[in-house]
Amino acid sequence: MSLSRLETRLYSVLVTVAKEHGVRSRRGFRIQFPLTHEDLSFLVGAHRVSITRALKALKESGRLSQEGKTLIVYPEEAA
Repeated sequence: MSLSRLETRLYSVLVTVAKEHGVRSRRGFRIQFPLTHEDLSFLVGAHRVSITRALKALKESGRLSQEGKTLIVYPEEAA
């Protein structure tokens, strides 16, 4: 499976989780509960190592950041 397709699926899941369970901030949505790479791999149907790579790519693209264990998701429609 290509990494970009996995990134898209993972980003979509993170946006959904952030909008439903996160806290809205000026910069995006904060997911303030821990989501392990294993949790995310279950949600998108990918290996944990692939999730690690996809998260790194999402952070590098500016669609996601992390402060400690808190993920901040930047929905594209808010950009």
